[in-house]
Amino acid sequence: MDDQILRLNRIEEKLDKVGEAVVSLARMEERMITLFKRMDTYDQQQSLLEQRVAKVEVAHASTTASASWSERIVWILVLAAFASLTFIGKQ
Repeated sequence: MDDQILRLNRIEEKLDKVGEAVVSLARMEERMITLFKRMDTYDQQQSLLEQRVAKVEVAHASTTASASWSERIVWILVLAAFASLTFIGKQ
């Protein structure tokens, strides 16, 4: 009888350990689910940022093209004014 009680106690201890392991696994699973949700959120935010950067690049390219022409025109006008002043000053 004593032998059976000891055996039942060992089985009970092992069952307790298995129960603790199952609870620990469930906690780990919940943590993993939380991390995966965070990663999905980060992926969505990164996609949005990539789209915004692409829009800014397009806007910058068009602005740069028009700005370069404007800058050339301004320099031409400045040089023409300087040449005119120089020419008028020599007369």
